[in-house]
Amino acid sequence: MGIVVQRTEYDPNLGYQYYVAFNGEVDIGDQQVISRVPVEVAISLCENGDLADFSFELPKTCRNSGALEFIRSTPTAIYVEPRVYISLPGLSGDTVARAVGRLEMDLTGRIIGMDILWAPSEATTN
Repeated sequence: MGIVVQRTEYDPNLGYQYYVAFNGEVDIGDQQVISRVPVEVAISLCENGDLADFSFELPKTCRNSGALEFIRSTPTAIYVEPRVYISLPGLSGDTVARAVGRLEMDLTGRIIGMDILWAPSEATTN
């Protein structure tokens, strides 16, 4: 099962919003999302704004095999406690930035997705 990433068009007030589905389902629906957990995300972006890779520190409540079920089943994801590192195949980042993220958890406590919000003014070029 692979990671699926969607990006919104640029909004001058909010920037970009990325949605990362760890279970391969982009249309999860609010009925499956039981809780959202805020995290800070380090992102690497391609020249066109696509997400190339990202990492984040897992909150203590999510540092278990159940929560990481979908992330660990992805070959391009690495978990080195307490951080998760994910790269997207075939993409190379040109810009590194910090972003605000929210992990989405299902009823069983698995991480099923993540929202990432990033405004271009927050970027630092390599």
